Amino acid sequence: MITDYEYPPKKRDSILMKPLDDGAVLYEPETESVHTLNPSAAFIWVYCDGAHSIGDIIELIKKQFTDFEQDPETAVFDIINKFKSLDLLI
Repeated sequence: MITDYEYPPKKRDSILMKPLDDGAVLYEPETESVHTLNPSAAFIWVYCDGAHSIGDIIELIKKQFTDFEQDPETAVFDIINKFKSLDLLI
C-alpha cells in the first residue's frame, strides 16, 4: 500500500487511454482488460507520469475539483493504490 506523499506514481507505457467527456477508458493490450475511470481518476491517471509526486497530484486535484465526497488526499491515495493493485503502475 502506497502512503508516501513523495512517491511519484508512473503508469505502464503499454496502457492506452481514451479520454471521454465524463472520464476515460484504459485498455491493457497484453490482457485485453478495460478499465473505466471517472473524471477525477482520469485526471489523476494523466499525472501518474513519474514526474509528479502524490503530493503534487493532491495539490493539482484540489485546484481542478471542488466537490469531493471524501477528503481529496484520501481519494488520491485510494485511486493510486487501486491503480497499483490492478498492475497499471510500474
